[in-house]
Amino acid sequence: MKTDGQHTQGLHVLVAEDSPTQAAILRETLLDAGYRVTVVGNGLEALEAGRREKPVLVITDVVMPDMDGYELCRAVKADERLRDVPVMIVTSLREIDDIVAALECGADNFIRKPFEPQSLLARIEYLLANRMLRSHNRVQLGIEISLSGKRHLITAEREQILDLLFSSYDEALHANEELRRRQEEVHSLNLQLAGRAVELEDANTQLRSFCHTVSHDLRSPLGTIRTFSSMLEGQFADALPDKGRLCVGVIKQESARMMRIVDDILYLANIERAVIDRGRVNLAVVAREAIEALRDGQPQRRVDFNSPQQAWAEGDERLLRVALVNLLGNAWKFTGRQPQACITFSASRSGAETVYRIADNGAGFDMAHAGRLFKAFERLHRNDEFEGFGVGLATVHRIVTLHGGRIWAEAAPGQGAAFLFTLGGAGATGARSR
Repeated sequence: MKTDGQHTQGLHVLVAEDSPTQAAILRETLLDAGYRVTVVGNGLEALEAGRREKPVLVITDVVMPDMDGYELCRAVKADERLRDVPVMIVTSLREIDDIVAALECGADNFIRKPFEPQSLLARIEYLLANRMLRSHNRVQLGIEISLSGKRHLITAEREQILDLLFSSYDEALHANEELRRRQEEVHSLNLQLAGRAVELEDANTQLRSFCHTVSHDLRSPLGTIRTFSSMLEGQFADALPDKGRLCVGVIKQESARMMRIVDDILYLANIERAVIDRGRVNLAVVAREAIEALRDGQPQRRVDFNSPQQAWAEGDERLLRVALVNLLGNAWKFTGRQPQACITFSASRSGAETVYRIADNGAGFDMAHAGRLFKAFERLHRNDEFEGFGVGLATVHRIVTLHGGRIWAEAAPGQGAAFLFTLGGAGATGARSR
């Protein structure tokens, strides 16, 4: 920043700053303003440089090796030749104790990082102008003050105290202005966020309405197709050639499949609107009941199921049952080609939360595609390998999210899969009754 250097040309300013970046900023700012600048990396070097050539001003950082800014200031004020040189502290510190420490060491001014070059130069001009008006032969009287249970001896002159208080007040004004700007930004962002929330809620409402409408409108014609296909197959089967009977069978099969997809869409829409009714649920009991239902449906299968007696959680029992039925149903399905299938349900503490885990030794999948797992109608296996529509995990994800939890998977092709989830209000896994 270029300024008029008429009154500053050739004036020597000594800078003590161990940060190369901050030192470069100070040096360029002062050089542009017409000052002559010496930059050193710590207080000890600054004291030696000042004794070699007396500056009109010392600008120092606080935290530096060998000798910090406060110690440098004390040394300058204790030196008979340098004691009239004003010292400005440049710091990121902002507590009241920092101001007291500056007063204790006899600092004349301070400015807070990050600073505007204009503010720095204005402070320097103020200090140098007032220095010319003041006598150098003041008698210093110590003032003892108590702050936060500590006693401090302030030996700074009244003019120094006034300068430091002025700089503190100026910093407070800048901080308040910055705070006001930030508050306005936050208010504006809150208004935008509220508007987006209203738009999102409206879009979700329209989407749910659309899902219900489409589901209802599709169910009726699909029901008609299935009814007339069955009539055609039952009453006119003898009149149909083999290819015709095959076509009727495909129509019935695909219409039934379409009906299940419509039902899934409607189910997902209902899950989106679900309200959590929290209670204490033993997920181990729910898991065992789900497995028993699966065994009843396929009694010929041999599946080992392992589960603790108790695995307590805080949540909506109805929704958590849906989630476990879907997860265990997946494990049951994808272990279908294993001669000895194994499914495990477990719960364990991890920090402040409980992690529930359902694992199997089934087909598994490539974790490179894990990002698609919880999206509706996304599938990682072909339909001729394993049947399904890709809705179950999307439903589970929504239920877990509604509970304030998270869900993730671990798997490898041919080595089985594990699904792990947490619940926002999950309790301990110990034996406590609901």
